Amino acid sequence: MSAPQFVLLAVTGLLAVGSGMAWIRGRYGLALGLLMVAAFALRLLMASLDPFLHEWDERYHALVAKHMIADPLQPLLRDRAYLPYDYKRWGGNMVWLHKQPLFLWQMALSMSLFGVNELALRLPSALLTSLLLYPVYRLGYLLFASRDTAYLGAVLVAFAYFQLELVSGYIGMDHNDAAFLVYVTASIWAYYEYRAATQRQVAWLVAVGVLAGAAVLCKWLTGLLVYAGWGIALLLDPVRRRAFAEYVRLAASAGVAVLVFLPWQLYTAWRFPLESAYERAYNTRHFFEKLEGNDVPWYYHFTMLPVHYGVMLGLVVVGIVWVLRRGFRLVEIFSIVGVALVFFTLAATKMFTYLYVISPLLLLLAAVPLGAAAAWVRARSGQARPATLIVGLLGLIWLDARPLAIYNRHFQEEYFPMMRGSIGRARYLNNTAIYRTLDANVPPGYVVFNAPDGDEIAAMFHCNRPVYAWWPSEAELATLQAQGMRVAVFPDRPDRVVPDYVRQSPGAILLWGNPR
Repeated sequence: MSAPQFVLLAVTGLLAVGSGMAWIRGRYGLALGLLMVAAFALRLLMASLDPFLHEWDERYHALVAKHMIADPLQPLLRDRAYLPYDYKRWGGNMVWLHKQPLFLWQMALSMSLFGVNELALRLPSALLTSLLLYPVYRLGYLLFASRDTAYLGAVLVAFAYFQLELVSGYIGMDHNDAAFLVYVTASIWAYYEYRAATQRQVAWLVAVGVLAGAAVLCKWLTGLLVYAGWGIALLLDPVRRRAFAEYVRLAASAGVAVLVFLPWQLYTAWRFPLESAYERAYNTRHFFEKLEGNDVPWYYHFTMLPVHYGVMLGLVVVGIVWVLRRGFRLVEIFSIVGVALVFFTLAATKMFTYLYVISPLLLLLAAVPLGAAAAWVRARSGQARPATLIVGLLGLIWLDARPLAIYNRHFQEEYFPMMRGSIGRARYLNNTAIYRTLDANVPPGYVVFNAPDGDEIAAMFHCNRPVYAWWPSEAELATLQAQGMRVAVFPDRPDRVVPDYVRQSPGAILLWGNPR
């Protein structure tokens, strides 16, 4: 661990303790503020752990975001089509509409301010998931009328291991899912503020729509989950379902959401009709077909719950039983959780992060028995109360954050990476160092070939040269030469020997670096 990383860790620890002491003294505003700063320091640490791009899917997101710095309305994986490509291959096309653009715009803005590097591209996820703690706290208070429950729910979200790994880029869908869960949770919080408000109800209705629309602009129509909860609760309430005005409010808020996300859909359909039509159809196919080698059983998302929550899953179960037995009216929350679970279970294509969008809601449910336990300690422990509460809080943080898992994932070679256990951390560090030298070693007007499969994406993030993971055919080489381009090639590998017509082409450069 470097000196700055150690400082961030120490700051996180001090702020967490300070937050806990403020909470014990009943200074909830100060406790939440310190907790948010601690969460941000911890997320900066997570964002700095790996000075390279992760394979799935961070490097693709990073490269598209890099190109969007120059033009936010041009989502490009490659800034120029030097060779023919298949627009149906999201990992090898040019116009990249595989994901909605909001999280990419956030990354592009950050890199335009702080430079094109790994920390800058991860910064929006670190910031947004830290700011999320305020909506979580408010939502917890609005649901349970308990500041202890609200604060402890925010603690569970602040130190949630799986969310920290999304920020680090280690877990696939990374910054896409981090932004998505923030906007979905914020839309649910805004809905409950609307329900509780005696004034400014229209403002909160608009906020629900804007935040739900932003969620759609991260990960498509599941971003509208708040309206599923709202609609089901409305139909189940014998009084509200007779109020026509409530349906008008729901429709108006949903209309705001449509106004937020629809312009991008219309623009891409007009500007990139071929790619847009294919991606819309491809998104639909996810529900009916097992795509991208995804062949898992129907109960797959249930098996992912221990991965998402670790030992906190036990608290989630206790919390659900607790609120049901005590008669809390959480129709919207349980409707949202139920709709998400049923939808993703029925969908043929299942990914390990899909259901994590509801994690703040489940962690708030886990905080309910914790809040009750804290109230019990406050009432009965006398002079031992502060020590009991702070030790319990620190133990909760340790179990939630899983520091040993973080250490194993980011510092132990044999545990790295997540999806390719035989190729470890040293390979990424070696290759990234090589790619960062390409601008210095390869003149403009050259195309680089023979990068390891998939690594051409990471290479183009770190340099301003076109990079391919193979070599051109003789016809393609002639096409490049007709464009005034020359070739540079990485050295041969046992499984890949560059043909003579490439290495002997006029002006060819044989690179010394040896990416693995």
